[in-house]
Amino acid sequence: MEKQKISLRNLLCIAGAALLFAGLCVSIAFNVYQSFGSYDSYLQSVDQIYVMEAGILRNNLEFRDGEDFDFRYDFAHGDYAELKTEYELENTARDGTEFDRALRLMHEYAPRLTHESYYDNHVPANALALLEYSLDNPKQGINCRAKAQILNEMCLALGIYARKVWIMPYSGYDTDCHVVNEIWDRTREKWIMLDVTNDEYWVDEEGAPLSVLEIREKAALREFCTPVASGDRTDDLQTLKNKRIGDFLYIVKNMVYMEYCTEYTAGESKDTRLLLPQNMSARSGSAISKSSAERSPIE
Repeated sequence: MEKQKISLRNLLCIAGAALLFAGLCVSIAFNVYQSFGSYDSYLQSVDQIYVMEAGILRNNLEFRDGEDFDFRYDFAHGDYAELKTEYELENTARDGTEFDRALRLMHEYAPRLTHESYYDNHVPANALALLEYSLDNPKQGINCRAKAQILNEMCLALGIYARKVWIMPYSGYDTDCHVVNEIWDRTREKWIMLDVTNDEYWVDEEGAPLSVLEIREKAALREFCTPVASGDRTDDLQTLKNKRIGDFLYIVKNMVYMEYCTEYTAGESKDTRLLLPQNMSARSGSAISKSSAERSPIE
């Protein structure tokens, strides 16, 4: 009987300790919730985030003066013949405008290139090497910079004026930028942005495809524009924008200034130029004029 009393006492002590521990956990959780869980951030919705991003762009809408610069486009590199043959680019691009053909290339290859933000750029920055490393190989992903290089060379190999563009954020603490492509469409007589990482292009309220600088201005002035991904229906663009709002906000965040290679060829040119807002300073000799980025590349 004495042993039973001792055992019962031990059980009661254990139960009491367990209840005290549970109470302590509840108390800690409640205090954490009071400190953090109920905190009201001023960014409570995507609309508020867009107001912030659009305001940054609006305050930096005008570009500073810079060099009147002509970019160079190489259509005769020795890699292009192998690139066209190995990957049957002409069969994929088929006929149509430059936009039509480049869009087919993007839709074909974007899903087959796995994205890896922390890819260290160790593969030579040319399409043949990058495709051999990453195409249809999910274990060997590459970043937006490498993907844009692939699409750029594919377009150049088919005689399409193409350039890759770094789109950059405002905050000096934000180390995340994005790299996209622009192609010159002769029919529309304008640059059109292609985002191969997200397999998207952007349109206005009429469904017309947009350039980097057109997207930037519309976002700054809070005029309608939206990304369009492969397979998206375009009969209800507002619903589509709501669907793609994450991509929308990410691109707008990165639209403060732009960086361009001086030459577009097989492999990445190390020499670059910046298109900067008036409120930003430039390295000596690196800033270009807005007209340099807008005008036709065709002489």
